[in-house]
Amino acid sequence: MDEMIKLRQKSCVLVLTLILCATASLAQNQKQDTPPVDPNAPLPPLNTNQNGGYANPPIGAARGVSGPDNYEPYDPSQVTPDTNTLASPSPFTVGSLGQNRNIFDPSLSISLLGEDYPAVAGNSSWGGSALLGGGLDFIRNWRLSKFTVRYRGGDTINVGSASLIAGQNSSSYQYHNLTLIQEFYWSRWHLVFRDDFSASPNALFGGQGLGGPGLLGQISSSLGISTSSLGQTFAPIQTIDTGNAMRYMDSVLGQGEYSISRSSTLTFSASYGFLKFGSAGFISSNMVNAQAGYDYNIDPVNSIALLARYSNINYTGTTASTADYVGALAYGRKITGRLAFRAEVGPEEIHSAGAGTGGNFQILTASVNTGLTYARRRDSYTATYARGLTAGSGVFLGATSDTFSGDARFQFTHLWTGSLHLGYALNKSLAPAGSATANFNNWFFGANVGRLADRHVQINFNYGLIDQTNPSLCPVSSCGIPGVQQTFGMTVNWHLRAVGLGER
Repeated sequence: MDEMIKLRQKSCVLVLTLILCATASLAQNQKQDTPPVDPNAPLPPLNTNQNGGYANPPIGAARGVSGPDNYEPYDPSQVTPDTNTLASPSPFTVGSLGQNRNIFDPSLSISLLGEDYPAVAGNSSWGGSALLGGGLDFIRNWRLSKFTVRYRGGDTINVGSASLIAGQNSSSYQYHNLTLIQEFYWSRWHLVFRDDFSASPNALFGGQGLGGPGLLGQISSSLGISTSSLGQTFAPIQTIDTGNAMRYMDSVLGQGEYSISRSSTLTFSASYGFLKFGSAGFISSNMVNAQAGYDYNIDPVNSIALLARYSNINYTGTTASTADYVGALAYGRKITGRLAFRAEVGPEEIHSAGAGTGGNFQILTASVNTGLTYARRRDSYTATYARGLTAGSGVFLGATSDTFSGDARFQFTHLWTGSLHLGYALNKSLAPAGSATANFNNWFFGANVGRLADRHVQINFNYGLIDQTNPSLCPVSSCGIPGVQQTFGMTVNWHLRAVGLGER
């Protein structure tokens, strides 16, 4: 209980600090700087342009001031290009709206949900929950840098629910999801420093620790998908729904891109991450990653890349460790505002060692990482698939994981929007060739319909469905009760910044 109180106090201080810093930063300069240049644009001769080549007019800050209520559908021509390379750990996207503006947008939300949980002997347990949450979207552009903050968090109060936090006599819990990104731009260099932190009572796959898959459609913001979480290679993701227990995940990433020429780029990145559980009986871990790659632009929309990656995972309180070596070839196609496709595949060699892993052994498999985004004026579609070594989600001493997710968003009318979300994850424990493995199958589906009640207020109606198949023998203290879990309800969202109609 003391740990929960301390976490709540720290969380409140963190949120207040972010809001105060953001407010002070925006109030400091009334005249705003220009946005950073696109490092993938043709390279000018060095030291020939005055003022570093930045001659665009100042950009204004979006601070929630309402303009005329003129609805405009999504316009690809207004999208800021995505500058991430194929060899970058960051998402490969069509770009996003609002990235070249300064944004300060705190928000509040209230959700009321009905819940149907699986129980013993094939029965179900009905209950309800109230989620009181808040968030902050913040972008600050300088002449040669950009700082981005995205936070979502709150408190959940369960009523009549069978899912309590393990080891605590409490039916309420907090959840937090914070991303910080600092970018620097020079004529040939692009540096990125990023931190992703989350605290939740369950895995974040499908939004399980943030209210369930029905709420996924309303936690997006004007920042777009360019600040989505890192992939499963560079963060200790969790795709197994265990029994409820507070867990803390953090991943720190550093990345450098150097443009050799107009068509060639070298990318280097390294990260450190950990997954820590607040209750005994689960497997905490920490991981390090290093990756290097070479990108070549065939033409303005097509590119290829060669990359090599090394990862190592250690498990707290054990002598077990896993490491893997990957070499891959990647192909990408990107049309700003319309299409982004990325496919990476290559051999992966996994080394497992230490007590509890079945001895020292090696596995040769395939590493795959693909993604597709297609956007139109009134709808957009995204699909991703990844396969490779993961930390085991707190259940296994390492695992091979196949993860798929899909997303569809629709702008029906001036006031009405909708979204669909689905995903599937297969986790297999590591074992020598020919030996049996323990498997978890997990899938989710979410649907969300929203209506603008005001330029700053949106009402959402949502439905979520989660199901998981567990092995006959649970390797940790609680793997949860298998079966279908459903949630349904409504949410009221308020934003200081007017809700951007047509934005994605």
